[in-house]
Amino acid sequence: MPLKPAPILISDSVYHILSKFSKSRTLPARQVERAKIFILCADGLNNLQISEKVSIGQDSVSKWRTRFLNSLPLLQEIEEKNPAVLEDKITSLLSDYARPGQPPTYTDEQIIKILEIACRTPEEYGYETSHWSLNQLVDVVIKEGIAESISAKTISRFLKYGENPPASRPLLAPFLRKNGQPGNIRAKSE
Repeated sequence: MPLKPAPILISDSVYHILSKFSKSRTLPARQVERAKIFILCADGLNNLQISEKVSIGQDSVSKWRTRFLNSLPLLQEIEEKNPAVLEDKITSLLSDYARPGQPPTYTDEQIIKILEIACRTPEEYGYETSHWSLNQLVDVVIKEGIAESISAKTISRFLKYGENPPASRPLLAPFLRKNGQPGNIRAKSE
């Protein structure tokens, strides 16, 4: 016989928001799945029943049920004091916690300075070549004091994304807009 789940009593407004999120086609799939878990918890289903309905493991259901139970007092307080932010709080509840990660080694400003150097000719820095080599760029970056140390591979990655940076980290676009330059670097050098 399955264990009886802890009773979860939620208000109509919280249930309505969760119901809306569970049917959303624009929210990330994980958040929709978690909203479904919360609704099924409020409907009184146990973890095994929920895991079968949502097609995820019982451990995940248990984790999210516990998180939901721990957040209920805060949701009730927000609903009483400031109901306008209730939906935002539920959205953050459905999201993953921020994960620690390696902090960036180089700042955006350092990367932009490296790209500025790469856009200039090597003759401006005393080299008798017409095109940069990665090792020359490494030497100049260290001599200019932009970074204490940097690898040629790192500079290569910065140059690779200089023309078309990933959307998660658009390095050149804000810099170029701020300086009133066009966004197409290649057009300038050709």
